[in-house]
Amino acid sequence: MSRIADVLVVGSGMAGFMAALTAASRGKKVRMLTTGMGSLAISGGTIDLLGYVDGRYAADPWAGVALLPASHPYRLMGEETVREALHFFQQHMADQHWPMRTATNADGQPCNVHMPTIMGTLKPTYLLPERVNVSALTSARRVLVASVEGLRDCRPALIISQLRRYRSWADREFSELTMPSPLGEAHRSASALDLARLMDKPRSRQWLTDALAARAGSCDLVLLPPVCGSKAQPETWQAIEKAAGCPVVEMLSIPPGVGGLRLRDALLRALRGYDFEMVENARALRAETDGDSCTALIAEASGQERRHEARTFVLATGGILGGGLALQPGMVRENVMGLDVAAPANVEQWSSPELFGRHFFAEMGVRVDNAMRPTDSQASVHWPNVFFAGRSLGGYDYATEKSGHGVAVATGWQAGRMAAAAAEEGR
Repeated sequence: MSRIADVLVVGSGMAGFMAALTAASRGKKVRMLTTGMGSLAISGGTIDLLGYVDGRYAADPWAGVALLPASHPYRLMGEETVREALHFFQQHMADQHWPMRTATNADGQPCNVHMPTIMGTLKPTYLLPERVNVSALTSARRVLVASVEGLRDCRPALIISQLRRYRSWADREFSELTMPSPLGEAHRSASALDLARLMDKPRSRQWLTDALAARAGSCDLVLLPPVCGSKAQPETWQAIEKAAGCPVVEMLSIPPGVGGLRLRDALLRALRGYDFEMVENARALRAETDGDSCTALIAEASGQERRHEARTFVLATGGILGGGLALQPGMVRENVMGLDVAAPANVEQWSSPELFGRHFFAEMGVRVDNAMRPTDSQASVHWPNVFFAGRSLGGYDYATEKSGHGVAVATGWQAGRMAAAAAEEGR
């Protein structure tokens, strides 16, 4: 087997997985370099397309896309491309028996839905696991909020008091339940992931199904922390709902991201059907180039450097927190290709005096064309066989927009298919 990959993907977050899956589904040999579990390990498992534009809630995210600046990744690609990317993602999730769907408004059009969190807030999101009963979220009158002893980050009383601040939840009848931990006393607090892994085993679910069967019968909805299994296995959720006798919805939670790990599980299963190789614990250090083309990336693993050749490259290495961008006073640089990222020399201009204002640091990233190829200030492409995706890109603020996974899915798909096409041309 040739050691030269058609497409080398760096990063195992949502953008990296989408790029790899897209290129592999087009018949390309794909290799992925990853330093860890990627951003999906801290994800809630839903796809936020666009929740807010200029601080205003976007009930219809597609209408909001038209209001974004021209430099935003969605605008660079165009709405049709974003829609195609989401459709591709949904198809593969359905093939892996973890379908993702949208909610619809009164006119039957796709819309954002407000998902409850374990902090008692409501978060807008667009694509949700099919097991999430959206109608129950809006129509349920009697709501049971449940948690587990030792799960410190999920307190039913706090959740209820916070949810009652919202008009749509204020007049509902709440009750709370704290179930004994199946893990017993331990040296540390349990996490939702600990409990979810326990739920992967049918024989280990009795503690939860018995508790819900005893208390949820008179309710219209149960809100749970994300404990319905760590794998993309709908039968786990089905067993819990059957015991409860009513819809069960998991609240979005802080890391570890149980929902995101389910997406990762489904994406990995999909990739195993193609010519795909994952190299774990490999940190990309630098690139080798020949003229206007990249020929290889040098990565470190177990203290040794290894050269990874490929015909095309997709960098989905993340932003500041993910290690894709390096900051110095007055300067920002992309770490692998060594690209300078345009930034004000005065670092005071990187943030706004307004806490919830627009901050330059939140939108900084690599400038690209509509094919996700890096460009300079004159819009000239640096390397025609290098593509960027996800949080490495500039022009958007995933946190305030609530657009993180939406941009990752769309730009990963675009970068993956463009890399596959460039690899074909380079054969």
